[in-house]
This record gives sequence, structure tokens and C-alpha cells, in this order.
Amino acid sequence: MLHSTALDDLGLRHGTDKSSGPKGHDFLRKYEFFLAPLRDADFTFLELGVFMGASLRVFGEYFSRAKIVGVDNNPQVGSFDVGRAEVVIGDLADHDFLTTLAALGAKVVLDDASHWWPDQLRALGVLYPSLGPGSVYILEDVHTSFEPLAPHFSVGARYSPFYLVTKIAEYMTGNDRPSPVIPGKNLVPLKRDESLDSEIRALADLTDAVVFIERACVLIRK
Repeated sequence: MLHSTALDDLGLRHGTDKSSGPKGHDFLRKYEFFLAPLRDADFTFLELGVFMGASLRVFGEYFSRAKIVGVDNNPQVGSFDVGRAEVVIGDLADHDFLTTLAALGAKVVLDDASHWWPDQLRALGVLYPSLGPGSVYILEDVHTSFEPLAPHFSVGARYSPFYLVTKIAEYMTGNDRPSPVIPGKNLVPLKRDESLDSEIRALADLTDAVVFIERACVLIRK
């Protein structure tokens, strides 16, 4: 997506599975398309899910002035090498904890946490509206919304994160926008989900773009 491979090169050096390495997911090469304009900016980068800290080291080195904050529910994360990042311990199932994260005023949020549908949906619902214009929200590992993984990761959720994001894209693209062809008519989704209508409308109204890549999607705040 970009000629630059700076972010992926760092990922390969630090050994994160977000890189294009033999066992990597090849996320970083694509993320750089959205993150490169922020490389020298002063902002807060929030990563949900730290694992062994490799990606925090990557982002800490890539962004020269950003405050890097990692979030995990594993207290042992504090003993990992996370470079110059700050690590916050907490549970994404805790709404109050998510509210404290929203107050950080992040410019970029990367959700690579549990991949459980309820956690992904809850984090998106609380953190995404708190972001400012031009902010980037990356929802990683949305492949858990598909078979054969869906039964394991759904954990009782009524719909998948992928379903919600596709509905946001649908409403953002056409919902209630004036038709360019038929005067006096507005565009509406072919199949409305009445049970989610107000929630989807609210999120779509905050969104400038939704981009899908393999196993992940990126939302850009309006």
C-alpha cells in the first residue's frame, strides 16, 4: 500500500507477529498507509493487548514524539521489555476502566486484545466516540467473526464485530444521504437492522472512512 516499509522493518527487527515475517500477519506494511502522517506528531497511541511487548517497542521507535500506552489484563506484562511505553493493567470487560482509557484522548487505538466479540464491541462502543477528528481506530483479528472461530469467540454476543463495522460502512456510505439521481429521495440501506438502527447511525455519523484489510479493519474518525 506504501512504498515505505519502515514500520514493517521495525516489526521484523523486534519480532512482532504484526510484521510480514514467516509467521506474521503482515499488518504493519498496511497500517503504515494510515499511520505515516503521524510519525512525528505529538499524540497518544493506545494499544489494547500487549502480549510480550514487541509491538509496543515497534510503535515506540516508529513514532518519535507519541506517548505509547499499552493495555493488558496480565499483571506480568510489567516485567516485559516494552521499550518506552507505559503499560496499564485492566479488563476491557470493565466499563469504568474503558472510560478511563477514553479520557486519555488517544489519536490512534489498536485493538489487539482478547478477540472476544463482547470485548471488541465494548471497546469500540466506548473508545471510538471519544476520538477526535482524523483519529484512527484499528480493529484487529476480525476473522474471529467467521466460521470456524465464531462459536468460540462470540461468548453470547448477539452479533459480530465484523457485522457491526460493515453496517457502519453501509450507513456511512448511503444512509439518509440525498440521492444524486432521484430528486427528493434519500439513500437508505437495502436491509435495515431496526434493533441496531440508532447505534449504527450514531457511529456512522462519526465516521469518514472504513477500510477492510485481511483479518482487520480501520475506521477513520470524522
